[in-house]
Amino acid sequence: MTGAGGQIGSRLASLLRAAGHRVLAVDIHTNALENVEPCDIRRDDHTARLFDSASIRTVVHLAAVLPTAFRADPGMATEVNLTGTLRLLREARAHRVERFVFGSSLSVYGSATASRALNEHDVPAPDDPYGAAKRAAELAGESLAVTTGFGFVALRMARVVGPGAKHTASGWRSQIFETVASPGQLPISIPFAPTARLSLAHVDEVARMLAILADAADLPHRIYNGPAEVWETQQLAALVERVRKVPVRLGEAQGGPLSDGTRFAEDFGFRLGGLADYLASTRGPP
Repeated sequence: MTGAGGQIGSRLASLLRAAGHRVLAVDIHTNALENVEPCDIRRDDHTARLFDSASIRTVVHLAAVLPTAFRADPGMATEVNLTGTLRLLREARAHRVERFVFGSSLSVYGSATASRALNEHDVPAPDDPYGAAKRAAELAGESLAVTTGFGFVALRMARVVGPGAKHTASGWRSQIFETVASPGQLPISIPFAPTARLSLAHVDEVARMLAILADAADLPHRIYNGPAEVWETQQLAALVERVRKVPVRLGEAQGGPLSDGTRFAEDFGFRLGGLADYLASTRGPP
């Protein structure tokens, strides 16, 4: 698993280990306490060493430079998100890996707000380098699957919220779960307009989706939109203020595309855990 030191990766590694899987967890940021080993997927020697060190059945590829950092250094980010992904695909194919689970994103649909939730039949139209790199990696994996039978599958994730985000410019996604009210508490800043609609999924639910794709005996499709809840920003803010007792300040941005995860839910019998329940479970003292 690449990106194993991140918010999603750390949850998924714990989930897979609890289910009895042996996990080779790697990340550019090492963490001995979580058994995360060093790997820079920009380097041929690092990726080659991964596949030479163990007999790998499944790859879960989550390592990525996120959109804000991508815009700040597009050259480096492309080396990770696109070139690094293609390098992993090549090594996985050469070493006869059975399943390659790719962490994709709703960004493949672009940033415009649609009138309805988008499904896998809607045409991808990325309008930034991050989304374009994700779509290019999807196309490469799909092509390998069609021409060689390679076990590629991609999960287009909605906005992931929950505790534990370490390297993101969108701190609110974790703060709404981690922040406890205190005297003089500064507001949590959610940058979206009050009526913006957001597709949100808790990190534990996304980890469950990825585990399902890693373990499934059969893959009816190669591309899946991740199931997600749709929240108006003002409704989310009201819930956070009521449950966490923390003030929330809103911005002006629009919410972007919404995810229709019906295909995933039907193919794998998946039921999404509710965000309100997750927030309630982290309720601080009254």
